Amino acid sequence: MFGNFNQEARKVLVGAKREMHELSHPYVSSEHLLLSILKTSNEVSDRLKKYGIDYQMFKNEIVKVLGKGSKPSEWFLYTPLLKRILKNAVIDAKDNNGIVSINHLFISLLEEGEGVAIRLLLGMNVDIDELYDEFISKLSSKNKNRKLLIDEIGVDLNKRVLSGKIDPITGREKEIKRVLEILSRRCKNNPILIGKAGVGKTAIVEALATMIVKDEVPLSLRGKRIISLDMASSVAGTKYRGEFEERMNKILREVEEDDDIILFIDEVHTLVGAGGAEGAIDASNIFKPALARGKIRCIGATTTEEYKRYIEKDSALDRRFQKVKINEPDKKTVKDILMNLKKLYESYHKVIITESIIDLIIDLSSKYIYGRNEPDRSLDVLDEVCARVSIRESRDLKEYRKFNKEIKNIIKNKKDAIMKNDFDKASKYKNKEYELMNKINTLELSLFKNNRKKVTKVDVAKVINMKSEIPIYEILNEKKSVVKNIEKEFKNTIIGQDEAILNMSKIFKKIKLGYNDGLYTMLLCGPSGVGKTKLASIFGEKLVGKKNVIKVDCSEYKEPHSISKIIGSPPGYVGYNDNHYLLENIKDRPYSVLILDEIEKAHSNVINLFLGLLDDGKIKNSRGEDIIFDNVVIIMTSNTGFLKTDVGFNKYTNENVKLNENFSIPFMNRVDNVIPFNNLNEKNISKIVVQKLKKLKTKYQDEIIIEKTDKLIKDIINCSEYKTYGARRIDKIIKDKVENVVIDKILESEDKTCIESLT
Repeated sequence: MFGNFNQEARKVLVGAKREMHELSHPYVSSEHLLLSILKTSNEVSDRLKKYGIDYQMFKNEIVKVLGKGSKPSEWFLYTPLLKRILKNAVIDAKDNNGIVSINHLFISLLEEGEGVAIRLLLGMNVDIDELYDEFISKLSSKNKNRKLLIDEIGVDLNKRVLSGKIDPITGREKEIKRVLEILSRRCKNNPILIGKAGVGKTAIVEALATMIVKDEVPLSLRGKRIISLDMASSVAGTKYRGEFEERMNKILREVEEDDDIILFIDEVHTLVGAGGAEGAIDASNIFKPALARGKIRCIGATTTEEYKRYIEKDSALDRRFQKVKINEPDKKTVKDILMNLKKLYESYHKVIITESIIDLIIDLSSKYIYGRNEPDRSLDVLDEVCARVSIRESRDLKEYRKFNKEIKNIIKNKKDAIMKNDFDKASKYKNKEYELMNKINTLELSLFKNNRKKVTKVDVAKVINMKSEIPIYEILNEKKSVVKNIEKEFKNTIIGQDEAILNMSKIFKKIKLGYNDGLYTMLLCGPSGVGKTKLASIFGEKLVGKKNVIKVDCSEYKEPHSISKIIGSPPGYVGYNDNHYLLENIKDRPYSVLILDEIEKAHSNVINLFLGLLDDGKIKNSRGEDIIFDNVVIIMTSNTGFLKTDVGFNKYTNENVKLNENFSIPFMNRVDNVIPFNNLNEKNISKIVVQKLKKLKTKYQDEIIIEKTDKLIKDIINCSEYKTYGARRIDKIIKDKVENVVIDKILESEDKTCIESLT
């Protein structure tokens, strides 16, 4: 309890014990407390001196009435009266930040109206009522000037406006007008702003504070203060049960007593459950009666999702607020917002921003940055672009730093030469110093005059590229060299599929140079082992890089419930909160190639799931979030219709009939391109074998000689059964037969030997 007493009050309590000990009394009571107060210099002792009462006189009176004890007591016992005085002083001090002073102790002593101290004062002709009125009025006048708890915990938005800490707000006239209407109501005057994250809910309240400061609000709201209350600060420090409720009630009392305060609670859903540990009442239930009475005005702000999750469930809390929906602004409003803030960013970052750059930021951020809302998305890009440009070193700045480094070395060498009495050398260094100083001064003038750097389109493109990992093709034309030789690179790896490679090369160029809009889908069809998956993988690696190629084996999606592996588990099922599903990979890597290998093996429910995706370019996951596929290429492979070797690959009528038997017409209509692969003939297989043997020869070139003889190639071709398996078995044959023979030859002979056949 004594932790709330200030230093003077503590000294008085210690002094009371000392007085009791000196007088050899068995207890500490009100007379010892007053005696201790009179011993120190304070307002009480100064006032009692006017009645002719001082320390020694009052002590004599105590001795006269009570006498002195024979033996000092070893114990310090407080009388019930003194305990009540101390308790009441603590209660009275709650209006003074809870700190007990000497005045609180004296007022509490007078309030009790009994005890030895009071009787002695009455006997000395002291007017107790006059003293009480005088000190209580002094305390009241001090309390009027004290800082409110709401001012300590909250942030006054009006003061932030006056100090220029709030950015100017543009647009949102309709929403602000609606908020003003609700605040002007007689009861239920509590608006709650509901909208997606980043649409400007808090900015609307800041705009309202700006209007109040400028007197642009109705008469009923003029002179009001908007104070932002943070629930985390309100809970902080409330260690014991009841402290939080007491603090919240005090805040509400202060708001009720001061009609000029409008409370603003950002993330208002945090009211639900705040401070409600171990069965205590949470903040929402403390606020409900005050909100219902209409004695306080409160503005809340929260996202749509959190409103539905926390506030809408509590109908009693929900009905006390009036909903104001805040939608994402259109492009024109976003441009007005950015143009209004342009000067602030130019001044802060020392850059130049043109109107065309603002337009480019809005267009590119809406096209390439997913999962964010305007205007937060465009403002974020604008700020980062300006920061990037501001820290970029110019040629003059690099020279300036270089000269500064040189001049430090010259000055050091000059001082060393002087210390060694080598004045000729020192003179040379001095001349160099003058020359460099002239250059530095010239550069400083140049940098001072031309210190503003211009934001370019490339700067914007690079920032958005870093944020989204998507190349901004229309600006960053750095991919032409990769595109030129792509067909040749495909042919070096894939043998015998010139027509398919030609088609995929055209698609690759179109996508890589940025001439394709939205999702692109391909279906590669042909028998097993002809290079469909291999070409799809190479296509993906060249287009987006190896880490952004996502390969899915559709044989793992044979069951109807396999859909959960793609979109995630539905609510209530195990794994709902896990992020290990296909769409989460696409969300993390929006610029990627998705390979659906052997799609005909997937369940029809899984295939039908892709219908909406192929049509709209987006799909919802189990949580209802839109996953955008605008920068994704989907490559599907299929053996449908080509499992029997007697089916001709160039007979397109047969091919289409077989595909339509396995895939629905709506599905086939949504595929952008169907690319057939040819059967591999002996000539194609021979080229593949030569290619594989070349790699093997390079691997063992230091140990053994491998000759690519016709007999060796023929032996491998005969073993491969290419008419049935394509080129798939060639690697296995070379590994099991050729490589085993190579290892045996190495072990048998120390000299290099030649392998010409499998026998």
